[in-house]
Amino acid sequence: MIETLDNTNRSEAVDLIGEAFRAHPFLPPDPSGSKAKLLAKAILDGFAAAPDAQLFGIRGEDTRLDCAAFVYNAAHEPRGLTLALFLVRMIRIAGWRMSRTFAQVLSEEPEVKEQRLELMLLGTRSSSQKLGLGRIMIRHILGFAKSRGYQSVVLGVAKETPAFGFYQREGFVVEKEIALPIMPLCLLRRPLAEQETRDQSATDIEKPPKHVQDIVE
Repeated sequence: MIETLDNTNRSEAVDLIGEAFRAHPFLPPDPSGSKAKLLAKAILDGFAAAPDAQLFGIRGEDTRLDCAAFVYNAAHEPRGLTLALFLVRMIRIAGWRMSRTFAQVLSEEPEVKEQRLELMLLGTRSSSQKLGLGRIMIRHILGFAKSRGYQSVVLGVAKETPAFGFYQREGFVVEKEIALPIMPLCLLRRPLAEQETRDQSATDIEKPPKHVQDIVE
């Protein structure tokens, strides 16, 4: 079963996301994953007040958190003291150059009129890869977005990473590509009108392991 996580589960989610993002190309080298954890915490703090901000999780048979995701209303932008604190933390975690890169990405996001839910973070524990948990989480997020009246789900992903291919297979399409010093960043969009047809086709093609099926049934 997919949980909506609260503050009592947040540190567990931060640890998981830190592990999943420790080798991300946009972060300084950090085998321990400490910088990725600090970044995840900064994002959760900076966007916690956004409309429809939700932290979701999937637990394995041992009740350990194996997959986590954070979403919020894409129209929300931190302001005032919240924004200032977020930027200061970004500089301390990733350095001035990477913080400027983040600001560039925000400035180049397309202006749209439709209601969008943004998927800011999605991570799966390394020992739980290849079980279909990311796909299950994506479908849950799409259903959540549709229930709240959104027209699409959007996210940003580094182009030359496995995550880019994963999101494409889940029906996300490139809306804009931003040239960055390290590698291009792609802004992806998944219209919700296509959800039912694609999800049914994917279900027919591939069945997850038994304990993963129990999560969604």
